[in-house]
Amino acid sequence: MESNEVFEAVSHPLRIKILMLLARRPMSFSELKRELGIRSSGKLDFHIKKLDGLVALDDNGKYVLTKEGYAALQAIDTIRKYGWQKRTYIIATIAYAIAILYTTWNMVSNPSNPVYIVTAALITLWYIFYSYWSIVKRKIFKTL
Repeated sequence: MESNEVFEAVSHPLRIKILMLLARRPMSFSELKRELGIRSSGKLDFHIKKLDGLVALDDNGKYVLTKEGYAALQAIDTIRKYGWQKRTYIIATIAYAIAILYTTWNMVSNPSNPVYIVTAALITLWYIFYSYWSIVKRKIFKTL
């Protein structure tokens, strides 16, 4: 299965739920239907067909995750884990830029007030620490 096919397969929240349920234990069609709260067999069948290659039937007629299914689920977990951290870092960078521009503008407008110099230094120190923590410790930009 190629990566674009995997992304297509896991592009629907219901399919992600199916993968998560099957990661816990093998399940029959009716068990999946009940757990997901789906009334239409056609709807579940459609989504299971989309997961072809990630989900398979075992010897007992229950759906199980394939090796590729486990890998796809792990990729989803990784994206969920690091996605919010990247967004937060981007927001913090924008906030830093606005704060430092405002502080610099006030330093130029009122050079005799040392509060702006201290504020700029503190803001910059905070941003350096936050960047170090996010990039080095959390590894938010590491490749998947």
